Amino acid sequence: MSGYSQKVGARLRSLRKQRGLTLQQVEVLSSKRLKGSLLAAYERGDRNISVSRLHQIAMLYAVPVTQLLPDESDAGAEADAPSKMAVDLEKLSGLPERQSAQLSRHIATLQQQRRDFETPVVTFRTDDLEQLAQAYRTTPEMLRRSLQEWGILRRTAPPHPEPEEQIE
Repeated sequence: MSGYSQKVGARLRSLRKQRGLTLQQVEVLSSKRLKGSLLAAYERGDRNISVSRLHQIAMLYAVPVTQLLPDESDAGAEADAPSKMAVDLEKLSGLPERQSAQLSRHIATLQQQRRDFETPVVTFRTDDLEQLAQAYRTTPEMLRRSLQEWGILRRTAPPHPEPEEQIE
């Protein structure tokens, strides 16, 4: 299938997981109008999704249909994406456990490796984000978007060079 179908599928999976739902639970909530196996095929990008099916899923997740579609900028997002991001640990602690458990475990591992326990944020490098995206079974772009939606992500700014002192 096309890369776009895979991006749509990753978005569908991300939104389902954000709601803490399994494929079987979605099937039950939809009164079996959405079969778990069909939704899994959409999420993998193995099947193209129709507009009416997309609308059904949006209604079930209580989001606008546009939330199920990748941004136009996603095509070049990786090239423009910052190489580092920071997760606000205080905001992370306010998330429901079903959302934050896996991320919290990953952050604890990073803190152990870096021996960094006294900071209010944990910085994610590109490879950290890729590992975590694999654990969530999504793409780094979709995970970044989810972290933003959860309100726990702070983008790191490039360091400003210190002004050099003028010697007279």
